[in-house]
Amino acid sequence: MKIFFSSILFVIALLGYEQKDIDKLLKNEECKSCDFSNANLSGLDLSTFEIQDSNFQNANLSNTNLFMSDLEGSNFTNANLENAIFWKSNLRFTNLTNVQAKQVNLKGANLQNATLKNSDLSSSVSWKANFTDASIERTNFNNSELGDAKFYHNNLSNSNLENTILWKTKFKDTILTQEQCSHAKNEEAIFLEDVICQ
Repeated sequence: MKIFFSSILFVIALLGYEQKDIDKLLKNEECKSCDFSNANLSGLDLSTFEIQDSNFQNANLSNTNLFMSDLEGSNFTNANLENAIFWKSNLRFTNLTNVQAKQVNLKGANLQNATLKNSDLSSSVSWKANFTDASIERTNFNNSELGDAKFYHNNLSNSNLENTILWKTKFKDTILTQEQCSHAKNEEAIFLEDVICQ
């Protein structure tokens, strides 16, 4: 009996999410501090939803519409965000570690104090996104559109900015490599102050 009960608990832990949280989300357009880990939310329209401080670890959010949604403080570690729409969404203090987010739409999104570590944002669209105070490590922005975005108080020296659009992108108190600085200047990026090219 103990072995059977332990097996049930293991399966629940493996699934992560509970259907009641998804039902609550879709019915009320909000679900704060909810568990969506391992859930398949691909292709859903969650635009303008209130989903703060929630757990999306290992979730599938590919092709999901989260336009203007409030996701502050949520954890997206290892989530699939490919082709998802976060246009003008609140992503402050989110954890985006190890996300697969190719072609994600982050136009006008607020990523202040977010964590992007080992994240793949290649071919993403992030015009006017705000990355102020975000912790960015080994993140792939290759072929991304970062025009008019804000990078204040960041270290981008170990991230990939190859072939990115940086037109009017603002850098302030930011660490870049020499190659990144040259590329940014060629793209007519704006160096405000305390930009280190190392």
